[in-house]
Amino acid sequence: MERYLVILGDFVALSFCFGLAFWVQFHSGWIADKFDPSKIFADYYHMGLVLNIGWLVLFCCAGLYRSWLLQSRTHQILRVIRAVVLGIIIIILCLFGVEFLGKVLSNEPLSGGYIYGSRFPWIFIYGGFALSMVVCVRMFIYQCLRGLLRLGYGANNILVLGATEAGKKIAEALAKTPERGQRVVGFVDERYQVMEHQFAGVPVLGKYSDLPELIKSKKIAGIIIAHDSNSPQEIMRVLVWICECPIHIYLVPELYDVIHGQFKANLVYGFELQELLPFTMPPWQVRIKRIIDICFGAFLGICSLPVCMLAAIAIKLDDRGPVFYSQERIGLYGKPFFVYKFRTMRTDAEKFGAQWATKNDPRITRIGRFLRKTRIDELPQILCVLKGDMSMVGPRPERAVFIGKLREQIPFYISRLKMKPGLTGWAQVCHHYDTSTEDVKIKLQYDMYYYENMSLLLDFQILVRTVYVVLTGKGAQ
Repeated sequence: MERYLVILGDFVALSFCFGLAFWVQFHSGWIADKFDPSKIFADYYHMGLVLNIGWLVLFCCAGLYRSWLLQSRTHQILRVIRAVVLGIIIIILCLFGVEFLGKVLSNEPLSGGYIYGSRFPWIFIYGGFALSMVVCVRMFIYQCLRGLLRLGYGANNILVLGATEAGKKIAEALAKTPERGQRVVGFVDERYQVMEHQFAGVPVLGKYSDLPELIKSKKIAGIIIAHDSNSPQEIMRVLVWICECPIHIYLVPELYDVIHGQFKANLVYGFELQELLPFTMPPWQVRIKRIIDICFGAFLGICSLPVCMLAAIAIKLDDRGPVFYSQERIGLYGKPFFVYKFRTMRTDAEKFGAQWATKNDPRITRIGRFLRKTRIDELPQILCVLKGDMSMVGPRPERAVFIGKLREQIPFYISRLKMKPGLTGWAQVCHHYDTSTEDVKIKLQYDMYYYENMSLLLDFQILVRTVYVVLTGKGAQ
């Protein structure tokens, strides 16, 4: 609801500014060469509609339509200022174009239409009005929404891990300030069996192993880890249960950690908290990444059709078995989906159960070895990219049977599920196919590097390196 209200508020504010700009230009007489009382707004409303849609698209790309309700108002206003300034620059370029820039760069005098007719300054005045109106309407909307939070409507459910003094302070502070929009619905503590079922007036709901079920049943939006000692081992025990859940995970940092720079604490819910495994890619880049996935995937799919047809014919001639095979893989936040590939192994390759490919694996067919070396076997996964189950760039999608084993053997392995799997990825271009648990550990380091540094530029680098891998056969097995 918050997002739709803000979009509607922005549209109303920008529409008012366009109407005001129309009156100033044609009816106020303040711009002499544009004064024309015969002009009517009905002839220009469609221009305002296009302009408003342009503003909304720009705001969307600038990340102004993510949830700002519980974030800093100052930060939001600065984001709006940046977006409006960029929008005004775009308007100037569209209105005055190459002629204006040419005169400025060559130091030629500007015509009266720019300065003497006062057209140019009025664009900045319009930008000022747009900024003021958008900010005022947004602040009014958020003030109303915070009022609803004070009445108990729309709050996020929070679990506190650790029935400790720190956890008690957090629960009491959130209960006293409902406008923060966070409601502590319970504590989770490993001492659940020997504790009372209430702590600080809030129920103790269970142990770490109960977390997945509690997150679903209580519709949990975030977890705050508030143990007396946040040792890596203790945090690891928690993450094993909740890493694949689509929630925010926060930690109350210890003074030692903050001083030594191990944690950069942020003000979250009014407390100094450190978010573990935060998603760092800006919202506008996430949207562009999806657009690139669709456009590049469609382009690659069309261009690769001849290669795919030749691959299908070669597979049939090789052993007359099926051309494709599908297999269930685990995607974003543990969502299962089916992945499609060209078959590169014998039809009885897994008659003894699921297993990793090995170097010179005898199960791989003759044509399959070539398809793997050139990565042509991965091309049918473009369908998964277009459907949205995968991205062009991301970690390799893994099978549930392997995830179940690896999450117990490798710390933080399950954190890969916070990323949408990819057709190619940093780990895929830097390391060969998995042949053992040690390979998985190495590739996990590459995957976590990608997660922490995710950006469109890094995606571009990975795509370029993928071309090199395909052409050289480097890393294939």
